Amino acid sequence: MLLENITRLPLAVHAAASVAAIGYFEWIKGALDRSYAASNHPVDYATGQTSFDGGVIKGYYAQMEAAGTLDVYVTTQLIDFGFILGMMCIALFVCTLIARLARQGSFARKAGLFAGVSILAGALCDAIENGISFIMLADPAGFADWLALPYSAFASVKFALITLGMLLVLVSLVTAIAGRLIKRPAIG
Repeated sequence: MLLENITRLPLAVHAAASVAAIGYFEWIKGALDRSYAASNHPVDYATGQTSFDGGVIKGYYAQMEAAGTLDVYVTTQLIDFGFILGMMCIALFVCTLIARLARQGSFARKAGLFAGVSILAGALCDAIENGISFIMLADPAGFADWLALPYSAFASVKFALITLGMLLVLVSLVTAIAGRLIKRPAIG
C-alpha cells in the first residue's frame, strides 16, 4: 500500500515533506479563501456546494454575474485544484507521519493510515465535484438542473470523508500516545 510505503521514508525526509505539505496547504487555502471572497459568492462553501438544487445554484451564478465577479469564481474553481493537491499532500505525508508515531500493527497506526485514505478519497470527490461545476459554469443560466444532484452529492461525500479523516487523525494521535504511555503491545 502506498501510504504504508511512505512510512518507510527516512524520518527526516518524512517530517520535511509533512512540514512542506502543511505550508503549501495553508498557502493555497489562503489563496482559495481570498479568491472565493473576491468572487462575492452569496453563501459559504458548504452551503453553496450542497444545495442539491439547480435553480438555487443558477441564482448564485446570476448574483455573481450581476456583480461582474463570475469570472473570479471560475478562477476560484481553478485554484481549488491546487487546494485538492494540498489535501492530497496532507493525506500522503502528514497522516502517514502521525501513523508512524504508533507501533507497527497497532490500532493507532491503522487509524492514521485510514485517515490518509479517507482524505485522499475526499480529495477525489472534490475533483469530480469541480469537474461538474465547470460543466455548469459553461452555461451558468441554462445548465441542466439535474447536474446539481451529482455536484452536491460529491460535495457532501467530500465533506464527510474529510471530516472522517480528521477524526481518525485525532483517534490515531490519542491512541498512539496512550499505547506508548501504557506500553501496550501492538495488535496484529
